[in-house]
Amino acid sequence: MRKTSQKLTTRQRESRKINRKRAVRQWWKVTFRRCMLAGAAVLALAFAAGSLWLWHSAEKIGQMETAMINDLWQQTAKLGFKVDDVYLEGRKSTPLADITRAMNIKTGAPILALSLSDMRDSLQAIPRVKYAEVARILPNQLHIRIVEREPVAIWQNNGKIHLIDDDGVAMEYGDPTQYKNLLLVVGAGAPQYIHELFETFALEPELYKNVVAALRIGDRRWNVRFKNGVELKLPETNSRQAWQSFAEMEQEDHILERAILSVDMRLPDRVFVKSVPTEITPVKYTSGSEI
Repeated sequence: MRKTSQKLTTRQRESRKINRKRAVRQWWKVTFRRCMLAGAAVLALAFAAGSLWLWHSAEKIGQMETAMINDLWQQTAKLGFKVDDVYLEGRKSTPLADITRAMNIKTGAPILALSLSDMRDSLQAIPRVKYAEVARILPNQLHIRIVEREPVAIWQNNGKIHLIDDDGVAMEYGDPTQYKNLLLVVGAGAPQYIHELFETFALEPELYKNVVAALRIGDRRWNVRFKNGVELKLPETNSRQAWQSFAEMEQEDHILERAILSVDMRLPDRVFVKSVPTEITPVKYTSGSEI
């Protein structure tokens, strides 16, 4: 029996062409995507390998550079530019071991290789050192000058007592009982304003000789207490002017010699003086006694 061939219509032939084109485009898209992914992977591997090579090369170059610089410093030391003598100025109570540890240098070290700023910072990190200077005196000397923290007041807060310097830094060393002649300051915020307080007192040094304590009130202002127990209440603002005004009152009226408890100068246009209350002693008498 003869097999009959089936003829396609024009629409069917066009549809097959379109499908073949779509299949070809899809194949190229998939192939292109796979090639791009493979290329990116190859590039990533190449970049990682190159970075690793550069890192090892840079490390080796850095090591070579460090070795060359160290060798150069050693050559300068052989020429006499080395640490032979170290002179220290200003040390009173700072332990020598702390200074030696901060300097971290050895005799014979290349003096030109030393970082003076690093040594200065290390010295100023010592609690007792307020300021430090380090200088090279070529060819072979180092000069060190330190300024130690000196207590200017005794700070009392929450039952604890510390010495403080003029920057308000609490000194964890030193015995406060050995400094009974220093001003006593009381209050949590007192150290922060100690420099400002002493600048105020310096305006009237004679009056300050009678001061024994200063109380920081509400972290806003000061109450100043004198040797005879009189308390001066300074204002929150213009405290220097109030201090000078009180000094004039003392010079003219000798107010500290009077029987008063406190002088309130918190208001700019008036002064309140609180006197010592007078005690009245009752007199006992019997019938017939003369009064």
